[in-house]
Amino acid sequence: MRRGAAWAGTGAGLLALVCYSVAIHGAVVSGGGTATAGALALVQAVVAGLTISRLAPRQRWIGFIVAPALALLSWYSARDGLIAASGIGHAAIHGGLLALFAGTLAEGREPLITTIARKVRGDLTDDMEAYTRRVTWAWCLFFAGQILMSTALFLFAPTPVWSFFVNVLDLPLVVAMFMAEYSYRLWRFANHAHGSIADVVRVFAEQPER
Repeated sequence: MRRGAAWAGTGAGLLALVCYSVAIHGAVVSGGGTATAGALALVQAVVAGLTISRLAPRQRWIGFIVAPALALLSWYSARDGLIAASGIGHAAIHGGLLALFAGTLAEGREPLITTIARKVRGDLTDDMEAYTRRVTWAWCLFFAGQILMSTALFLFAPTPVWSFFVNVLDLPLVVAMFMAEYSYRLWRFANHAHGSIADVVRVFAEQPER
């Protein structure tokens, strides 16, 4: 019963996040001249500020500067505020995750995916340790690719195309990457026990701030 309620809550949260992201993209495409767009811009400004504060705990003051600045820009122009907050929030999330994953690949440290796998299933074989290190590298490339693609689209593509990438496709791409790796892992190590997706997500969420 509790597990079903947890999955229902997670599904509802993801649906709400998707609807919110689509609404942000729609406001950018439409020009952002409505009261709804203005409200979304202000919310997005706060979200961007909180994201930066969460991902950089030692520099929380940056978030407290970014949020009011974005709110002021949103008050002046809802569309400009949405664009700025979307870009900064996207870069902060993927940049923070890139720093988190890449930091564990330094000499003398255990790769993050290796740590998560060890907590989920216990002892790892040498093949599993090597595989989880490569997966950590793969996630680093994914986060870097997200930032590079966002930058390229912002500079060279129409704004609606860029907005669709950072707002609408962001979560589906992360889910697709996760599911592709998880499916390959089930095939690659078919003779080994595996934790559930919920276990992996729970352990990742419990990782201490670095």
